[in-house]
Amino acid sequence: MKKLIAAMVLAIAAMPASASMIYQDSFDDVFTGAGGGILDILSLEVNNDATNISFKFTLAGDVDLTDWGKYMVILDTVPGGDPVGNGWVRPISMTSGADYWIGSWVDSGNGAELYNYSGSWSLTEATYNSPPNNDISISKSGNTVTITTLLSNMGLSAGDIVFLDAFTSGGGSGDGAIDSLGNPNQQVGDWGQPSNAHPVTYQVKVPEPSTMALIGLGALALIRRRR
Repeated sequence: MKKLIAAMVLAIAAMPASASMIYQDSFDDVFTGAGGGILDILSLEVNNDATNISFKFTLAGDVDLTDWGKYMVILDTVPGGDPVGNGWVRPISMTSGADYWIGSWVDSGNGAELYNYSGSWSLTEATYNSPPNNDISISKSGNTVTITTLLSNMGLSAGDIVFLDAFTSGGGSGDGAIDSLGNPNQQVGDWGQPSNAHPVTYQVKVPEPSTMALIGLGALALIRRRR
C-alpha cells in the first residue's frame, strides 16, 4: 500500500508546474544567407507558468557573434484586432486580426517591446521603461533568444487559446518577415516584401492549486505512515 501511495504522489509531483510547446520550422527556408543563419528560425518554444509566458527562438546562427537580427511575435488573443498591421509598422499582417505584437533586438544591450492594439497600436511594456511598464525581458545565448512577459500583460489566463506566429527581420524599419515560424517554405523573396502570418495555436495551461495540494497531502500521509 505504501508503495502504491508513493507511486501516486510521485506521479502527481512529476506533473510540470508550467506548460510548454515546441514548434519546429524548416532549416534554410530564407531567401538570404545574411547574418550566417541568425534570420533562420529552427524552432520556437512557448512556455507559461501561473504568471509568465516566454518565447524561445532557436536559430541556425549565433546571435552572440552576429547581433543585428530582430525577433518578433504576433498574437491573436481575442476576436477583432488589426488584420493589416503590427506594432512596428513592418510589412507583416495577420488576417485574423492581431491584438499584440512583441518586437525585440539583441544589439545595443538587448531590448524588447510589447504593443497592444485597441483601434490603434500602443506601447504597453518595454525593457527600457520604468516600473510598472517594464514587465518584459530578453536574454540571448548562442543560437537562442528568449523573450518573457506577464500573462496578464496580454489578458491571458488558463484555458485561453492563442494564435501566434514568430518572425525574424533585419534592422531596417521597412524590413519584413524574413522567416516565419508557421511557414515551412520561404516567406519572402526580398527584404521589404509584405507577407502574412502563418499562425500556430497555443493553449495557456496553468496547474490547478488542487494539484499542488494533493502533492502536499500525499507526502504528509506517507510521512505519518512511516512514523
